[in-house]
Formats: sequence, structure tokens, C-alpha cells
Amino acid sequence: MQLKLYKKSTIFLSLVVLADIIGVVLMLKFRTAFADKKLLVTLLFVLFIFILSSVYSYYDINADKIIIRKRVSNGDVALAKIKSGTFVRFGRDAKLINHVYWQMEVEIYDNDMKKIDAIIIEKFNAHQTSIPSGYCFVTYQQGKEDECLVIPNVIISSIPEYQPLVTEYEKKYKPTYLNAYINKGLILQTYQQSIKEQKKYQNTIND
Repeated sequence: MQLKLYKKSTIFLSLVVLADIIGVVLMLKFRTAFADKKLLVTLLFVLFIFILSSVYSYYDINADKIIIRKRVSNGDVALAKIKSGTFVRFGRDAKLINHVYWQMEVEIYDNDMKKIDAIIIEKFNAHQTSIPSGYCFVTYQQGKEDECLVIPNVIISSIPEYQPLVTEYEKKYKPTYLNAYINKGLILQTYQQSIKEQKKYQNTIND
């Protein structure tokens, strides 16, 4: 799903650049026609570029988060077991923040506890150098296994309506959860890794 969003974002950016170029060409071509309103036209053009760029930036940075919120609110949630990860590519968002895309081989367990093998491509924090094995929750719609997105743990834990489903999963699969959260891209860690990082951070502050 993340690669689809990346491609859409790239097309969006191309359209923004094309619109800017066309705008500049039109301004130069008809500059004599609005010579007496040069300042106003220039300000309107700058405003147009700003709005267009802002819309692109918002889409590029928030599209995946919007999809996650929408699907979670619709109940499109499933448990996933991450088995392995393969590097795909590097990328950069509208804020010029670097990311790394990983392809993950997973087993998804739907609400009927049926197992589905799937491949998920996610956009990670640039410091994610490997993918740990373990369990997390993902958005899931039947027939759209390639559009799954990892759901940050804090979202699942903050919605009481999901607790019965979580309990059913835990009874059947006894999952070892990964710590999934977003910080300049998705981060997946074992809780042991998270604790080590927190201790390292605390030691840095104390020093």
C-alpha cells in the first residue's frame, strides 16, 4: 500500500510542478495585459503555488494516517504475524525526511481467525535496519491483502471496542507483540529493543 501511495504522491508532485511551470509561462506571455496589476497578479500566483504545494505536502505526509484512521473506525482490523522483511528502496517525503521501504512476509488472521498469507510494503523510519519477527495489528480488507497498513499499538489500546477481539486473538495465538509506533516513519521493535533504547536515552540525558 505504501508504494501505491508513494507513486500517487509522485504523480501529484509532478502535476504541481507542471502547474507551476504553466503558471509562469502564462504570466510571462500575458505580462503586458496586466502590466498595471502586476503586483496583484504576482501575489495571486504566489498564493496559488503556496496552496497547491500545501495540499501536496498534506497528502504526502498524512495519506497513510488518514487511511489507517478510516479503516480502524470501520472495523477493518486484523492480527498479523511478521515472519521476515526484505529491503525495497529508500524514499523522501514532502518535508525532505528520509524513509526506507521494507517488504514484509506476513500471516494475517482475520476476525474469523482464518489465516491469510500476504506481502506488506511499509514506509519505515530511516533507522529501521531490519525487521523483527513478531505480531502487530494491521488494517485488513478481504481481497485487498496488498493494501494492509501496520496500526500503531497506541491506536488499538485506546479503543475499548477492540478489546474483546484482542482477547480472542491472545487466547488462540498467544502473540508476542512488537512495539509499533510512528516517528518520522513506522518503527517496529521488540519490547526488549525498546527498553534498551529508552535506557540508552536516559543514560545520555544523565551524562
